[in-house]
Amino acid sequence: MNKHKYLRHITFGVVCFFLVLNACKQRPATTTTAETETPGICIADTIIYPVVIKNPDSLDVWTEQSLSQLERKQFIDQVFEAIYKHKAQAYSYFDHEELSMSDIRDIEEQPDFSRDKIAKLQFWETWHFDEKQLIMTKKVHAILLAYEIHTEEGDLRGYKAAFYVKMK
Repeated sequence: MNKHKYLRHITFGVVCFFLVLNACKQRPATTTTAETETPGICIADTIIYPVVIKNPDSLDVWTEQSLSQLERKQFIDQVFEAIYKHKAQAYSYFDHEELSMSDIRDIEEQPDFSRDKIAKLQFWETWHFDEKQLIMTKKVHAILLAYEIHTEEGDLRGYKAAFYVKMK
């Protein structure tokens, strides 16, 4: 093999090596949409977590203070209004099927349900973190509404999923 061909093979190999090496480097993910740019790296895609929005214990001062700025009733009424006005679509938590207006009315007519009993939300979100600017951005994909279930004695037994709504 002549020296010129040998150098071309070596050069080609080195270039390929650096291309592969560069392709394997992780880059910070920046999400760009038509409406807004989300700076930073994606640190959670998708994270699901619950949030209590109604204090189950009147003696729990910390939870009461944590929820003091929440307009719970207004938010819940707005979600139902958006569904009834066809601005939002409700889905079953159990089979992820779309719920009809009749299904939502049936939920509202259940003896153990009332809007006032909606006490927990579950969020599906994507989180981005920009370490240079110390900015954390959350995008909510869906919100589940859950209501309190009580024992015959009136004690909180747990929460039951009513439905979830996908955010636009």
